Amino acid sequence: MLMLCFIHLQQTQHQKYMTANPTASPLIAVEKHLLDFEQTGYFSGLIIDYLSDNESLRPFYQYSFELESFREVIENTASKDYDRENLRAVFEKQYSDLNYSSKVAKNIASIADSNTFTIITGHQTNLFTGPLYFAHKILSTIVLSEQLQATYPDSHFVPVYWMGSEDHDFAEINHINLFGNKIVWEDAEGKESAMGRIPTESLQGVFDQVAEILGESDRAKATLQLLRRAYLEQPTLGKATQFIVNELFGKYGLLVIDQDDAELRKTFVPIIEEELLKRPSKALVEATNKKLEEKGYRNQAYARNINFFYLTDELRQRIEWNVEIERFEVIDTDIRFTQAEILEEVKAHPERFSPNVILRPVYQQQVLPCLAYIGGGGELAYWMQLKGVFDHYGVNYPMLVLRNSVLWIDKGNAKRMEKAGLDVVNLFRNTEKLVVEYVRENSENQLNVYTEKQKVECAFESILKKAIEIDQSLQSAVVGEMKKTINAMERLEAKILRAEKRNFDNATNQIRTIKDKLFPNDSLQERKDNLIAFHFKYGDAFIETLKENLDSPLEKKFTVLVDV
Repeated sequence: MLMLCFIHLQQTQHQKYMTANPTASPLIAVEKHLLDFEQTGYFSGLIIDYLSDNESLRPFYQYSFELESFREVIENTASKDYDRENLRAVFEKQYSDLNYSSKVAKNIASIADSNTFTIITGHQTNLFTGPLYFAHKILSTIVLSEQLQATYPDSHFVPVYWMGSEDHDFAEINHINLFGNKIVWEDAEGKESAMGRIPTESLQGVFDQVAEILGESDRAKATLQLLRRAYLEQPTLGKATQFIVNELFGKYGLLVIDQDDAELRKTFVPIIEEELLKRPSKALVEATNKKLEEKGYRNQAYARNINFFYLTDELRQRIEWNVEIERFEVIDTDIRFTQAEILEEVKAHPERFSPNVILRPVYQQQVLPCLAYIGGGGELAYWMQLKGVFDHYGVNYPMLVLRNSVLWIDKGNAKRMEKAGLDVVNLFRNTEKLVVEYVRENSENQLNVYTEKQKVECAFESILKKAIEIDQSLQSAVVGEMKKTINAMERLEAKILRAEKRNFDNATNQIRTIKDKLFPNDSLQERKDNLIAFHFKYGDAFIETLKENLDSPLEKKFTVLVDV
């Protein structure tokens, strides 16, 4: 009966969706489960405390993580000054060579209006979009924007993907995991500079590897066509990322903004100058870090004296002040500046001063009328280290929103789970504990020596009593022998369990296979698997199904979707 009700619910949801979106792909029928983040065991104590609004964290952020808080966030953001006309011009320029939806066009035009606000997520320009949570971050941003639009209809809310195109760790972004295969972009011209500027010319070999894995089916052709248009036909990794994000998410009105833009950076010039000359951020962050450490939290980021890189097409290297020669220098280069020269360089070429992890959030909030930043646990942790920097510069500090996390269970693994007696909740438990529990529950034999240990302990207690009556010094000898005996019995118990496990090899290996597939390398699926695999299997329906089944991130739940 429950399954019939569920199927009817799915059919009703599907009919409503297709009526509202006549050109959309049919939704995939899924069973939805919601877990508390703490139940999963994959989130830090800081994040669990943040979700519960623990008082110990309250000094490190501004707004409670609740829908009602947005009224105050909107008022505070509206009171700040933004160069909205310049921002609209930047979007128009960055979208000038793209085909985009009417919703994107409307959102670009609305950016200049004072009652328009943005909801932002950010991510690097990873190869072929990188880990699956890239999509979860963006969809969280879209879903929250839609929720705010329904709750506060007098304002307009625009979801934005802030493209972290200036990051320069090639080894971090140059690989994907696809159906158990690690595919690596071995080398690329310009990899010492910003990743978004890397030419895509050397990606043909990577594309060929993906094509060989996907094969020649119609589904493979559709996915490969998308990848070809993005990563072989666009000139840089940044343009490729913008293209594919627009193709996948533009229908929902998502805007992509490339932070590597001279016009955007102009508004950041006063902060660049103060950081170069007075360097306040280091002391502010260190003071916050100390307070977080005193409360038992681990810090994610550390400030430098100067929190900028010098950026050109050839390099992105740190700027330091050399006391001995009284010059600013770009490390590992011959580039030097006097104070007057570097201030002139900032005015002439602000785009050459690329903020690091400490100042990139400040830059983002300086240029966009942003209400909320949506990120993963590690991101929110380092944002909490930065509130003092925001306060110092008078820059709007957003609400911090933990993105949606999703585990997708396909039909094959769902059937294996049912056969192995695994449900959604115990799936998150340690693999070997699940194996032991399965063997204990299904074995016809007694696999523990609990009763025997009780008898041994009773016998030794009797011996101990007699020994003490004769000589107190015998106590340690008796206790030592008892421990040896108990340890020996526990070793025998472990051997008995191992022997019985071998009798359940097929079933226990099935459990391990399920866990390996859904939690690769004992990590969450979304941190390892790539979006390509799901696009290949389900097409555009995968993203549409995700969006329709994601609750607002303000619900603070981990989502499990089972393909039925």
